[in-house]
Amino acid sequence: MIIGLTGSIASGKSTVSKILKEKGFVIYDADIIAKEIRDSDANREKILGIFGEKILKNDGSYDNSMMRKIAFEDKNILGKLNSLIHSQVIEYYEKIAKNMGTEDIIFDIPLLFETGIDKICDLVLVIAVDEEIQIKRIAQRDGSNVELAKKIINSQMSQSDKIAKGDYIIFNNGSLEELKNNIDVFLEKIRIKEGNVDSLSTKERDENCSTSR
Repeated sequence: MIIGLTGSIASGKSTVSKILKEKGFVIYDADIIAKEIRDSDANREKILGIFGEKILKNDGSYDNSMMRKIAFEDKNILGKLNSLIHSQVIEYYEKIAKNMGTEDIIFDIPLLFETGIDKICDLVLVIAVDEEIQIKRIAQRDGSNVELAKKIINSQMSQSDKIAKGDYIIFNNGSLEELKNNIDVFLEKIRIKEGNVDSLSTKERDENCSTSR
């Protein structure tokens, strides 16, 4: 089974991914994969062509904070970057899906729906969070101001759209212990429904939503 894991920025998706890894799932993390693709020699000149050399540190490495600021303040640049990276990320995941065995694996992808990779998943888990908490987490994690945090959020698919497309929703507004409990409930439900996870009715999807607000 391929479980697609997604959520808006600062929803706690990475924490969920870590917990699932501790439970024995094999995780394919799109952030890591995309970074490896971005940093490859094959793409370096293309990246510099999009951003210019102002994104380079003195040692020649990328200044990730500068890249993030530029990309989320200029939709044109963000679009060019996504166009370059996404096609290669999609190809990577398609190969994994084609060659996998009978194991259960996690596709941890922030832009799961935007890239269309949800179509090769058997089930999609969406991690959601109230926007006020989301903005606070972005500011604390990245040192971003509220204005930039909102731009980053608004540059992505809306959380409501992700919730509508997901098969199971976990709201991560509470404690770590609450999150772990909700993950256990999710895993129990998919074990019960294993073999029929791609045919959940609307009613079942609604019942599956965990709303620990």
